[in-house]
Amino acid sequence: MLSKPPFPISPEELNEEVLSESLGKKVSSFSYTRIGSDRGMLGVVLLLDISYSDGSTENTNLVCKFPALREGSMENNRRGNNNERELRFYDELAPITPIRTPEFHSGSYDPDTEHFMLIQEAIDVDENVDQIEGISVEQAMLVIDEAASLHATWWENPDLNKIDWLPGAEQRKNNLSIIAGAGWEPLCKMLEGELTEQEISFGTEITQRVREMLDLLSSQPKTLIHSDLRADNLLFDREGKKVFIVDWQGTSKGPAGWDLAYFISQSLSVETRRENETMLLDHYVRSLKENGKDLDPVEALAGYADAMLYGLVIACSLPLISDESEKRVKELARVMTRRSFEAMKDHNKF
Repeated sequence: MLSKPPFPISPEELNEEVLSESLGKKVSSFSYTRIGSDRGMLGVVLLLDISYSDGSTENTNLVCKFPALREGSMENNRRGNNNERELRFYDELAPITPIRTPEFHSGSYDPDTEHFMLIQEAIDVDENVDQIEGISVEQAMLVIDEAASLHATWWENPDLNKIDWLPGAEQRKNNLSIIAGAGWEPLCKMLEGELTEQEISFGTEITQRVREMLDLLSSQPKTLIHSDLRADNLLFDREGKKVFIVDWQGTSKGPAGWDLAYFISQSLSVETRRENETMLLDHYVRSLKENGKDLDPVEALAGYADAMLYGLVIACSLPLISDESEKRVKELARVMTRRSFEAMKDHNKF
C-alpha cells in the first residue's frame, strides 16, 4: 500500500521519524551516500546506512529514491505518469510476477505533484558492470531469462487491460513522439561532429518514424514490458549468477520485441551484439517456451527488428531529463546513439 502526502521529497527532508514510520521499526540514526547520479536515472538515489534503536542488524543498508526535481525530468514524469508506474509496479505487480527485483519496503506518492519516495532492498552488486563498456554474453543471457519470465507471465493476459495506470497505445505514441521531437536537436548539439549527414537527415523525421514504428508494432502480442531494460538498470550480484531489474518507471503493456531490441542493442557493444544476437534471440525463444509460451523464431526476429528505433528515442531523452554537467551523460548519449544507428543499419531500418 502506497502512503499519501505529506512525505519527504528530497534527501534534505529525510529524518529518523520518517524512516521509522516507513520501515515499521524505530531508527536511531542514519547517513546516506548518493549513487547513480550519472546513470541517466530519473531520480535521486541514496544508499542508506541505518542504525536501529533495538540494535537490529537486518536492513541496515537500504536504497531510497526521490524524484529528480529538474523541470525537464518532472515534465517527463507528469506526461508519462512514470513515478506512479514504478511505485505501483513494486507494490501491486512485483509480488505476482516471477522476476527478480529488490525487495520493496515502502512507497509514498503524490499524484498532484508527481513527488514520491521509494525505499527498497540494497543489492550487493558487481560494480564493474557498465553500460558504456557493455555487458558480457553470459550476463545478457541472465537478463533474457528474467525478461522471458516477465513476458510469459503476462503474455496476452486479459488482466493487463484492467490495469488502468498502464499507458495505452495513444498515450505512448504521444509521449514518445514528444520526446523524440523535442530531444533530437539537443542530442545532435550534444554530439556535434559525431553524426554523419545521413544520420542527421534520418533524425529530422524521427517523430514520424516513431509513429510508423508504433503502428507496425501494434499488431504484435502484448505483454508486460519494462521499457528501459538496459545495463544501467540491472544489478548483477558479485557471483555473476543473478540479476535484479530496477527502475520500473517505464512499465507498460506492449510487444516483447521492444524490451529485447532495446536491451540487446544498448547493453552490448556493437561487435558483441553482431556476433551473438541470433543466439540471444534463440535463447529468449527457448526460455519463453520453458515458461509456457511459444513464439516462432522468425516472428521473434521480426518483432526485434521492428522495435529497433526505440533506442534512439531514449537517447533523445537524455538531453531533456539528465544533468548534462555529469560527464558520463554525454558519453552515454554518444554510445546509445551510435549503437542505435548501427543496429538499425544491420536490420535494414535505416
